[in-house]
Amino acid sequence: MNGLVMFKSNAQIEAEQEAQRQQQEQMRAQQMYEQTIAGQIRRDWERAKRAKDKVERRMLDCLRRRKGEYDQAKLAKIQETGGSEIFMQLTATKCRAAAAWIRDVLLPANERAWGLEPAPVSEVPEELKRQFAMEIQLAAQQRIQQGEQIDLQALIETALEQVQERANEAAKDAADKMEKVIEDQLAEGGWIEALELFIEDFVTFPGAVLKAPVLRKKSVLQWGENWQPIKASEIAPHVERVSPLDLYPSQDASNPDDAAFIFERARFTRSDISSMRGIPGYNDQAIDQVLQEHGQGGLRDWLWTDSERAHIEGRGEDWLSSDATIDGLIYHGSAMGLSLLEWGVPADQVDPLEEYDIEAILIGRHVVRLVIQNDPLERRPYHVASFQQVPGSFWGQGIPELMADIQDTCNATARALINNLAIASGPQTEVNFDRLAPGENATAMYPWKIWQTKSSMASGNDPAVRFFQPNSNAAELMGVYEKFEQKADEVTNIPRYMYGSQNVGGAGDTASGLSM
Repeated sequence: MNGLVMFKSNAQIEAEQEAQRQQQEQMRAQQMYEQTIAGQIRRDWERAKRAKDKVERRMLDCLRRRKGEYDQAKLAKIQETGGSEIFMQLTATKCRAAAAWIRDVLLPANERAWGLEPAPVSEVPEELKRQFAMEIQLAAQQRIQQGEQIDLQALIETALEQVQERANEAAKDAADKMEKVIEDQLAEGGWIEALELFIEDFVTFPGAVLKAPVLRKKSVLQWGENWQPIKASEIAPHVERVSPLDLYPSQDASNPDDAAFIFERARFTRSDISSMRGIPGYNDQAIDQVLQEHGQGGLRDWLWTDSERAHIEGRGEDWLSSDATIDGLIYHGSAMGLSLLEWGVPADQVDPLEEYDIEAILIGRHVVRLVIQNDPLERRPYHVASFQQVPGSFWGQGIPELMADIQDTCNATARALINNLAIASGPQTEVNFDRLAPGENATAMYPWKIWQTKSSMASGNDPAVRFFQPNSNAAELMGVYEKFEQKADEVTNIPRYMYGSQNVGGAGDTASGLSM
C-alpha cells in the first residue's frame, strides 16, 4: 500500500476471484441441495431436534430416576457437602410394579387378552336380500295357485330373520378364523417381544412407541426335491418397539398422524444397506454412495444426548466411537410432486403440483428410499401412548415425573438420616492439642485408652479431652420418610400391596377388600 492506494499482483487478484467463484458455487450447490428432497428432510430434521430439546432432557431424567442415579450437577452439589450419596429406589419399585400389573392384563398366561367380536347385527348384502325376497315371492305365488291361504308379508319377514341369523353365524365363524390368523401373524412378527419393551417404556418415559406394520424380509426353510432343505425368503409384517429417545415429531404434533412430519432415528449395518439393493422404492446409486462414504470414514450423526444416554443404558464409550453402524433418518412427511420427479419417481404416479405424503430414508446427504404412502386412511405406522396423557400434547407424563418431588424428598431425607446415624453412632471428641504430651496421637481411639497430657495453665475445669454425644434424629427422619413414601401411592395410583407390602391398611386388611 502506498499512501491511500492499494496495489495487488495479478496472482493475488486471480486467487481472490477464484476463491469468490468457489464460494458462489458452494452457495448455489447448497441452494440446489436445499430445494431437493434431501435438503427438505435435513431442514425438517433440524426443526424436529429443536422442538424435542426439553422433552429429551425430561426423558433422560426419567431414565436416571428409573436406574437410581443423580444427574452430574446434583451429584456434584451433594459431594461438595460430603456425606451419603444414597438414592432410594422408590421410582424403580413403582415402575416395576406397574409393568408387572400391565403384563398380567395384556400378556396373560395360556390365553389371549384380545379377541374379535362381530357386530351384534351383521350386515346382509342388499343383493342377497332382493334375491331372497324374489325367491319367497315365487314360492308364495305357487302355493297361492295351489289354493293355500298365506300371509306373504309375514312369510318374507320370517325368511329375512332366518337370513339374518345365518349371517350372524357366518360372521362369528369368520371372526374365529380371523383370530387364528392374527394370532399367527403376531407370533411370527415379534408382537410379544415388542410389547414387553413397550411396557417398560410406558412406565418409564413420557411416552412409549410401537411401530407396525413393518414389512421385513425374513429367511424361511422350505423343502425341495427329495426333501432337501432350501433357504428361502418371504416378506412378513412385524411389530417393533421404537425407543422414545429416537422419535422426533414436529412441534405442532399431538399424535403421529396429525404431525406435519415425524422422524425415527435408525441405525443400520453395512449388510442392512447392501440388502436394500434391487428393492422397489430404493435408489441403488444412493446406496452405493453411502457404502463408499462409510468405508472412507463412517457415517455417524451424533446428538448431545448420545453420550449421557450411552452411559445410562450401559453401552460404554465404544458405542459412540464405533463405526460398525450407520446413522439414518426415517422420515414421514409431505413433498411436492416436482421434488419426487427429480428424485426418480415415475411421472405417471405423481402430479408435479400436488403434495404427497411420503416415507423416506436419509443417510448423510443421500435419500436411499422414497415411497408414497399407500395407506388408504393416511395413517403412519406409529402408535404412542403415555401413562398419563396431557391433552393436546404429543408426550404425556411418566411415573418418574409424577413422583419426582416425592423421590427427591425421600432421597434428601434418606441422606440426612444416614448422615445423622453416622454422626450419632459414637461420641464426638474435642482435643486441646496444646495440653497433649509429645508424641500423643489424638486421632487414635480405642477402649481403655490412656491420654498423656500436660498440666493446664488455666484455672478451673479445663480438661485436655472432652467428649459429647450428638443427638440422633433417626425416629423423626424415619417418620418423614415413611409419610412421603405413602404419598407415592396416591400420586401414581400404584398401591404398595402390588409388590407385597404388608402395610396396606383400610379395606386391604381383609381378604375381600384386598381382592377388590
